[in-house]
Amino acid sequence: MKHIFLNKIIKKYTKIFNKHNLYYGHSTYNSYTESVHLIYSVLKLNINKKYYKVKINKKKLNKILYLSKIRIKYKIPIAYLTKNVWFGTKNFYIDKRSIIPRSHINEKFLNNFKKKIKNYNSIRILDLCTGSGCIAIICSYIFPKSKIDASDICFKTLKVAKKNIILHKKNNIKIIKSNLFKNIKKKYDLILTNPPYINKKYIKYLPKEYSYEPKISLISKDKGLYIIKKIIKNSYKYLKNNGYLICEIGNQKNKIKKYFNKIKPKLIKIKQINKNILQIKKIISK
Repeated sequence: MKHIFLNKIIKKYTKIFNKHNLYYGHSTYNSYTESVHLIYSVLKLNINKKYYKVKINKKKLNKILYLSKIRIKYKIPIAYLTKNVWFGTKNFYIDKRSIIPRSHINEKFLNNFKKKIKNYNSIRILDLCTGSGCIAIICSYIFPKSKIDASDICFKTLKVAKKNIILHKKNNIKIIKSNLFKNIKKKYDLILTNPPYINKKYIKYLPKEYSYEPKISLISKDKGLYIIKKIIKNSYKYLKNNGYLICEIGNQKNKIKKYFNKIKPKLIKIKQINKNILQIKKIISK
């Protein structure tokens, strides 16, 4: 066991990753955050704390080296290699049964948005297409007295969500296996969803890193619009009066605005990235 300057080892692997054609975007943004993710995960360090020196034994150093080589050779996202991912300030388990958390419906967004909701502490929330359960769990921290349902079509994916719910010791989240709203019986103050919205014909042009994620979590019919349209068209049945639907729509802004021009959804632009979140408020029952 020896002490190593943390910045030194991060800098080393940042340089290594810089030499190869890697895609960043599965919870990391560049070679530096990639190396931080790798090293913090292997050493089980808290991403919210600052470290000057760390103790590292030979076994850990070899694991960091090994995982970096696998990352470079096979282009597997680092989160899948470490079985670990940070979503905002929170840590989650992840594997190939679920898409890697990277939604912009995150802690910062929800903390700002909650001010719009009356009695936000005790609302009912649905996390539709929950994946790893990260959005539902973040909601549990931000709306601690709320009742939350986390639904997904895939049973294997829900096992990942269940594991994360147990890890975070959340007892106000219920898991539901459902094809969108099929098995949903309640009405909600807030529905959150980051659904599949990639056009099938474009999937082959994406970086190799995407090929390791479940296709069902990425691809949607009708040029990527099918699932988004279905959610918007049916959401009013499951929203309470003055309830909100928050739906991530990626780069489908213009098509969605045109298709749903009568209900005038509000598009929330996320700065510095080409992503959009759709906000719809239910004013009256239909």
